[in-house]
Amino acid sequence: MRQTLLLICIFISASLAETVRGRVLDPSGAVVPRATVTMESRDGSVRRSARADGSGRYEFAAVAPASYLLRAEAQDFSPSELSGVTVTADLERDLRVELARLSARTTVTAATTAQSTDEVAKALDVIDAEEIGRRQEYSLTEALRLTPGIRIMQLGGPGSFTRIHTRGLRAFDTSLLIDGFRFRDAAAPQGDGSGFFSDLLLAGASRVEVLRGSGSSLYGTHAMGGVVNMVTESGGAPLHGEIGLDGGGLGMARGIAKLSGGTWNDRLRFSGAASHLNVTRGVDGDDRARTSMANGWAQIALGPRSTLSGRVMANDTFAGLNVTPFASPVSALPTTIPAPAIEGRTFNTSLNDPDSRRATRFTSALVNFTQQLSSTASARVSYQGLSTSREARNGPGGLSFQPAFNNSNILDGRLDTLQARGDVTAGRHHQFSFGSEYEREDYDNLSADENPNAAARTRAQVRVKQANHALFAQDQMRWFSDRLLVSLSGRWQDFRLASPEFRGGRPRYAGIALPQPPRALTGDAAIAYVASSTGTKLRAHMGNSYRAPALFERFGYSFFAGNFSAFGDPRIAPERSIAFDAGFDQYLASQRVRGSGTYFYTRLQEVISFDFSGLINARTDPYGRSSGYRNTGGGLARGVELSVQAQATRKLFFQAGYTHTNADERLSTLIGGSVRSIRVSDHMFTALVTQRFGKHWDATLDFFGSSSFWWQMFAGGNRPFLFPGPKKADLVVNYSRPLGDRRTLQWFTRIENIFNRTYYEDAFRTPKAWAVTGIKFLL
Repeated sequence: MRQTLLLICIFISASLAETVRGRVLDPSGAVVPRATVTMESRDGSVRRSARADGSGRYEFAAVAPASYLLRAEAQDFSPSELSGVTVTADLERDLRVELARLSARTTVTAATTAQSTDEVAKALDVIDAEEIGRRQEYSLTEALRLTPGIRIMQLGGPGSFTRIHTRGLRAFDTSLLIDGFRFRDAAAPQGDGSGFFSDLLLAGASRVEVLRGSGSSLYGTHAMGGVVNMVTESGGAPLHGEIGLDGGGLGMARGIAKLSGGTWNDRLRFSGAASHLNVTRGVDGDDRARTSMANGWAQIALGPRSTLSGRVMANDTFAGLNVTPFASPVSALPTTIPAPAIEGRTFNTSLNDPDSRRATRFTSALVNFTQQLSSTASARVSYQGLSTSREARNGPGGLSFQPAFNNSNILDGRLDTLQARGDVTAGRHHQFSFGSEYEREDYDNLSADENPNAAARTRAQVRVKQANHALFAQDQMRWFSDRLLVSLSGRWQDFRLASPEFRGGRPRYAGIALPQPPRALTGDAAIAYVASSTGTKLRAHMGNSYRAPALFERFGYSFFAGNFSAFGDPRIAPERSIAFDAGFDQYLASQRVRGSGTYFYTRLQEVISFDFSGLINARTDPYGRSSGYRNTGGGLARGVELSVQAQATRKLFFQAGYTHTNADERLSTLIGGSVRSIRVSDHMFTALVTQRFGKHWDATLDFFGSSSFWWQMFAGGNRPFLFPGPKKADLVVNYSRPLGDRRTLQWFTRIENIFNRTYYEDAFRTPKAWAVTGIKFLL
């Protein structure tokens, strides 16, 4: 009976919903077979794709009345211009691909709604599946490496801890989103997602969007420097996918499988992907790492105007860890400030640690119900549950500073987010988005050791819960025939902190009065003026952001060899910042060349720092701390981002970027009194060239280089060390052979660090030249 009712509902949906169809044409008007057409609703709730048939015709069935963006892509052509349509009845719309030109892309990160990149008034880049495929990137962080203003620091080979630094700020100042929802670890020291950056494989990702600048008014905590949004595949007929295997240097092997499609006239759409990465040798021959990741997505049309979708993503990772690099004895160091970083003379790099390892896993589930109220209004209710777990184990083996016996530290986090929002287009000039969000986070930390003296063993656990409620609103305005674009947004957020629970150890925080965290109020304004006749866009963006204190910063502790130390301070206040950027985007040479330039300025007004300098007095501190977290003055980062892209011919593409960053701290913590920020290079340069050879071959060469940077090392006190910046070039060669109309066999080889350069990140040695080769079967 239930199945019959479901089929009746689907039949009614088919009879009431609309159809969008048309042809894909080339510049001469001839049809282009087997092109891929994507359709995305303006409110960002619908993403669909279809493949044109042999006669160039495409079709989307069961389309709810709303405003959409359409785009066509085909091999050997540049994508069509984004076509905005409003569906109120069956619609016929032809799309024309171009021979050699740059076109706008769809993005949802700049405003939480779908826009053309030409409409965005902020500094934003999109890395789509085509670029990821040309470069044969396997991880999120490697895909980001060439983005202006972004610095990727991987502390070793594949599977090693990796940081994302945006515009000279700290790693936790970049907010990570998956399908528009925050991905962060509630149990991390700063409550961010950086502990999982190296584990995020790109299986199932359709594109990656990077918003630089403040983003807290849209995305809440941590979005002080920027936002990275990984958008997953949305499925849709016809059935398509791939299966692949590659391996080679460093003992690396990887397998990937993807499948997407639709049924019931595309009213039920689905996608799924799985990937496994295994490294057996790594940089020093014993840097083992393995990561498994899978995700699945499905959406069903419940009626002509309503959809229900769900997405599940899971990851499991293991990695062997090395000894943290440490400085040579002070007597062996030169007196110059900073000291030159010379392996074996002034510092020792990441030596092998046979019994140190980490194990991480996460599970993310997202459910979304959307109701299209009319062609100009929609409502959406979404829930995300995110569980994270990180375990670090270490023992007495290895050199340098090691514990006397085995110990473990397990950090479990849980985030539950419920969001209700509405999107309304009011006339020609306004698009409003507004809503409410409730989030609950749970922090659970268990520390234990294997002290041979059973009476002295440590098994300390703390659990804390916090909840917050937010209200947000945004108005996107268009004036003067869409030449003037203005966006205003704001967010109000309130926090409620529960009393912590302690088991074992010494509960320094037990029985104390807990001050409630202060509210956060953030705002954002962006403006752009577009001169279509000259291909010019001028833009400016300003906003303030915040980072809520992590529960570890409030109640964190550590132990070593059975000794317990409190680090957190429940009274700590949020971090706050203000940022501004302004720039231009300019098309040239009949839209074959696009240049961009941005000046940025970010001031960290108040931050949370870990103080080990003795300024915390154990006698007067209510928690008996001599070191730990406290509020201090922040810092300042400003600079310039320049980039150029050129579709020189149908088969030759080039892009290059340059970033200058000047980052300073408000107070010096370094010997010599310098306020220069560590880990920040003054200059960064990127380049990429892709050349197609005939119908089957293409090659891509990319390069990242940076100037030197300062870094502090364990046992080096406050002495800065000067490290040369990395200079790394990668080469990818692809060969594709069609096997009929829909199947393709692809072979590729990727050579990393082809110039065989030695460089260090945070004093960890990185791989010299290495290569992998692989094969893929695409459906």
